[in-house]
Amino acid sequence: MLDAAGPGSRPSVLRRAAALVWLPIIVAAAWAGTPRLPVTPLAVAATALASAGWVITAARIGRPGWDPAGLVATAAGGCLMAALAGSWSVSVAFCFVAVGAAGARLGRLPAVALAAAVALALALTIARGELTESLLVTLGMASVLLLGMSRRDAHRRAEERELARAAETRAAEEHARAAALAERARIARDVHDVLAHSLSALSVQLQGARLMLHRDGAPADTVAQVERAQRLATEGLAEARRAVHALRSGPVDLPTALRVLAADHPGATLDLADDLPAVSPEARDTLVRTTQEALSNARRHAPGAPVTVRLRPAGGEVELEVTDVTGARPDPGAGGYGLVGMAERAALVGARLDAGPTEDGWRVRLRVPAAP
Repeated sequence: MLDAAGPGSRPSVLRRAAALVWLPIIVAAAWAGTPRLPVTPLAVAATALASAGWVITAARIGRPGWDPAGLVATAAGGCLMAALAGSWSVSVAFCFVAVGAAGARLGRLPAVALAAAVALALALTIARGELTESLLVTLGMASVLLLGMSRRDAHRRAEERELARAAETRAAEEHARAAALAERARIARDVHDVLAHSLSALSVQLQGARLMLHRDGAPADTVAQVERAQRLATEGLAEARRAVHALRSGPVDLPTALRVLAADHPGATLDLADDLPAVSPEARDTLVRTTQEALSNARRHAPGAPVTVRLRPAGGEVELEVTDVTGARPDPGAGGYGLVGMAERAALVGARLDAGPTEDGWRVRLRVPAAP
């Protein structure tokens, strides 16, 4: 009837209501049943004491001392009601419920002490010291006490299983995170060893070729092509190094990452809203990588052009917009904008990507859902 869950647990509203529903039934049966309680102030006070303890125990107020106080009041009121009735009656239910709840809620020593006190009081009053009835009272209280303790132990074991499962889940997540970091480190090494070294060697070779062309008096357009190739190789090397750094570094704060990217791009302006909603780690990485790719494309296809990076909330989403002004409409078919890679990243996190020319430049717009 009364909640007998382990210490620290909180019964649901339905269980509290069910426990309180039984109170008027037991009180009515104690006053209307046989043997009937005498209509005296002491009997009324005993009933009020038992009822108050029942309400306190069922409500489980949650403050230190309330559980023991409620159980003692329930047991004391029940013992006094049984003593006034002079024999076994429905009022003994208060005693049994108090002892069972004490076994489930209190420590072993306080619970045993309460059960012993209740058993002694009933043995002296309703059993009147007779050995058989006193043994029955003692066995009954011991059985109810052990039942409450077993429920307490079962609840504790269930909590321990939940904690063990949670620990296993955290360990699995940490293992997966460590494996992902190890894989990122391996990819970073491969990128650095293969791509960065190759681009570095290519840049050196192109520098030598440019010097040889100048020495041999090559046409200006040939020298310009070699210089452009060298510049592209240098930019590719810088992009490779940034990619290696991103792979080796852990997750960073989104505004901080965008500030770093904007600071590395000459002519870039960053506009960050103050009330940005939270996004998932995957969406944050997508926003950072899209900004990086958009700035790289602007540097490659519109060198020196002003670029604006805006990040703001948009109806339950976070919108990123990167625009550059070139003074003319760029050719969408010219390539090099990395649209395929940006679109793939957006699709993986359920985002929407819109990239294309504007009246005076190019715009990349990405909308990612906010974290629930």
